[in-house]
Amino acid sequence: MKRLILLFCLPLLGQIASASTITLHNTGVNSSDVLVAAGAGTSFWSLSAKPAGASEAIGSNPFRYFNGSYFADTASAAWVSPGSTGNAGVGGNYTYDLVFDLTGFNLATVAISGIFGTDNDGSISLNSNAAAATTGFASFGATTGFSFTSGFLAGLNTIHVVVDNGGDPTAFFVQFNAGTGDSGGGSVPEPTTMILTCSGLAGLALIRRIRRT
Repeated sequence: MKRLILLFCLPLLGQIASASTITLHNTGVNSSDVLVAAGAGTSFWSLSAKPAGASEAIGSNPFRYFNGSYFADTASAAWVSPGSTGNAGVGGNYTYDLVFDLTGFNLATVAISGIFGTDNDGSISLNSNAAAATTGFASFGATTGFSFTSGFLAGLNTIHVVVDNGGDPTAFFVQFNAGTGDSGGGSVPEPTTMILTCSGLAGLALIRRIRRT
C-alpha cells in the first residue's frame, strides 16, 4: 500500500506549478535589454502598420527619442519614435508590436502589467483584442497603467501599441512592471485537491495497518 501511495502521489505532487517570469522587453533597449543612446536604434518592438505615405519599413524597429514634454525615461525603459529625430513625417496611426512566448505556461494564471505613454493619443492591446488602456492626445506628461489577465494564446502572443502622430514629434513608451504565470503546462491540478487525495490514501493505509494489528 505504501508503494502504491508513493507511485501515485509523488508524480502528482510534481505537477504543482511554479510561478515563472515571462520574458518581456521594454521600449528603448537593445538585444541585451540595455538602454541604447539617444537617437540609436532599438530592439524587440517592430512596426506592423503605418499610415499611407509613411516611409518607415514594416518590420523596422524604432529609435530612442525624448522630448522635454514627456514623462521621464526610467532606468529600464525609454521613449522611442519611428524616426531618430522624433519626426515620422506623415500623420496618422503607427502600430508597433512585441511578440512574446507563453509555451509551457498555464494561461489561466498569466498576468502582465506595466505603464505606457504615447505622443499623441494611442492604445495598448493584446492579440488584436480590445484595448486594455488608452491615452489622450496630449497625455504624454503622465504614465498610464495597463494590465492583461486574459486573452492569452498558447505559444506566441503579441502586444500592440498604436500611436497617433497628430503632428511631429511622435513617440511611445512601454515599461513592464510584472509578468508572471505558472509553468509546467496547461491544466495543473489544484494543490488542495492533490493534498486531500494523497491524505485520503494515507488514511486508508493507516486503517489497513491498524486492522492487521
